[in-house]
Amino acid sequence: MIIDTYQSGAVMRILQSGKIYRASPSISFKKEYAALIDMLDLHCECPIFGVVRGRKQNTGGRVSGAVRIRLNVPREYVKLTEYTDWADFLDNFKYTNPNDYSTIIVGSLDVKSSDHLRVVESLKHQRHLFQYKMPQAILEYIDPKWVVRYKVITNTREQEDRKEHRLNFFRW
Repeated sequence: MIIDTYQSGAVMRILQSGKIYRASPSISFKKEYAALIDMLDLHCECPIFGVVRGRKQNTGGRVSGAVRIRLNVPREYVKLTEYTDWADFLDNFKYTNPNDYSTIIVGSLDVKSSDHLRVVESLKHQRHLFQYKMPQAILEYIDPKWVVRYKVITNTREQEDRKEHRLNFFRW
């Protein structure tokens, strides 16, 4: 499966040295990432996010001065989630029980438990690629053998966002 991921130059240097890259835990999203790791039965400290080439995508989270790395990843190493469900999960997370990410705290008026359970089930359930509107690829690590090519992104974020918006008209 062809995956594009936006990473820092330091990640590219690790891959160029022939080493496997494993992401370090995020401080700001540590609990949310731990929940995703549990839902997808991943074996890593922190998931690595990417987008599937040729499909609608949201890459607005990339860092400035990033490197876009194109990977050819064997399908068995890729987990998929619906981007909007992951975004909803992140938004709902503040209302979840600290010991159970699938349970909304009683009295939370902003989120319905049934809606949150649907999001959690969607994230857990792996489907065929074409059943996702905006698939998000999740990897446990990046093997340097998977790197097809890379490009240092020097455009401004606004230029990249306009380009992505135009390209999404041609993706399904």
